[in-house]
Amino acid sequence: MLVALDLSDMDVFVVKYASMIAKVFGIDAVYFLHVTTSLELPEEIQEKYGNVIAPVDETLMKEMEVVINEHFVTPENCDISLNVLAGTVTDEILKFAKVKVVDVMLLGRKETLTGSGLNSRKIAKGTASSIIFVPEEPKNKLGKVLVSIDYSEHSQMAFEIGIDIQKKSGAKLLSNNVYRVPVGYAKSGKSYEEFADIMLENTRAECERFFKKINLEGVEYDHTYALDDDPHPADKIYKTGAELNVDMIILGSKGRSSGAAFLIGSVAEKLLMEDRDIPLFLVKKGKENMSFLEALFRL
Repeated sequence: MLVALDLSDMDVFVVKYASMIAKVFGIDAVYFLHVTTSLELPEEIQEKYGNVIAPVDETLMKEMEVVINEHFVTPENCDISLNVLAGTVTDEILKFAKVKVVDVMLLGRKETLTGSGLNSRKIAKGTASSIIFVPEEPKNKLGKVLVSIDYSEHSQMAFEIGIDIQKKSGAKLLSNNVYRVPVGYAKSGKSYEEFADIMLENTRAECERFFKKINLEGVEYDHTYALDDDPHPADKIYKTGAELNVDMIILGSKGRSSGAAFLIGSVAEKLLMEDRDIPLFLVKKGKENMSFLEALFRL
């Protein structure tokens, strides 16, 4: 797991959440990473004080250590490392995640706190790793998780992750499908409400087929439906999560390779913009989506 820190007040929330996730997910290695623009002191400062001032990376590392030592509980058999790199934040995070073959990364998402922050959308589009976006002051528990499904293979992957989280944490597993009335329904001669009922029956049938493909032995879950009466499905997903008071929303990314890029679907991207107070877990099939060049990179 990669945990990105920017040495702001947000780091406390991110590190505390990382501690909980590392334990629940059974993480083997945690890389704490901070990216700075430069590790060089200005020339005039170097000449005047170079022999008494600690190197920039050493100073930044000590700042990271303070927060990590106070707020991160290292799980048994889990290795942690602190890393400081210089360069463009987004590029360095993407390169580091690729080199270390990171399974999941944690990124903070600021709403009111100051600091440089991260380009979450660009990182999400450019990595094969799954990502957990941590808001300010998240609940450091997984009592209730919501998997948004559209009956695709990506949804199946996300739901199976939800099952794993339930087994490891005891979280209540919820799933939800957002369905909508198609544009032009009026040509059928039926009212909006009548066509909504038709679409609900259709999605129920799809739901039955979907869950038959998953091993549900010993799995307890509650599946619901939500009529999409918002401008975008992502709005409805977020509202549903908020109404159910969930601790995490899980969404399967429709990631497909385009050269070396890993894309996210429009719903995931919009949800990333709208959801500011519920942790969002964007699940990707990193290994299966790898391009030929990236496969070579790992050999």
